[in-house]
Amino acid sequence: MITSSYDLPIRVARLLARAVEESGKSQSEIARLAGLKRDSLRRTLNGDRAVTLDEALMVLGASDLEAEETLLLLLLVGEEFALTQSGTPHAKFLGELCRRAPVEIVEQLGDSVEELRPRWANGTAKMLARTLTQHIADLNRRGDAIGERLLPLVAGS
Repeated sequence: MITSSYDLPIRVARLLARAVEESGKSQSEIARLAGLKRDSLRRTLNGDRAVTLDEALMVLGASDLEAEETLLLLLLVGEEFALTQSGTPHAKFLGELCRRAPVEIVEQLGDSVEELRPRWANGTAKMLARTLTQHIADLNRRGDAIGERLLPLVAGS
């Protein structure tokens, strides 16, 4: 079987195998929870059997991972990131961002969408990250300022 890192079935099989292993559950338990035969799961985890999307989602869910989020992160970033970040608040943010950003970008740019260049993606991602960092810092400063103003009111109660 081809082991190219770009081969999606192999990438999914590796992700599922690690998810099952790291779940601490037996393959039999994962198979039962996912509604699969144990042999089908074993062959899937070995890369000998192609898995359907529904099966992959069920195996990830049975492994106590956020199934759709984990697959999305696998496709966008990679296996390690998907497994270590799944279920975190920032992974949920990234999932929502990836669902909404394409539609918003196309709608906002209108006819100018044809001007987008793939090489701009890296710089745009960095700019977005800097903007988010500034936004979070501003929210924290405002929260601290509000908290400082409320402290005398609370203390006087």
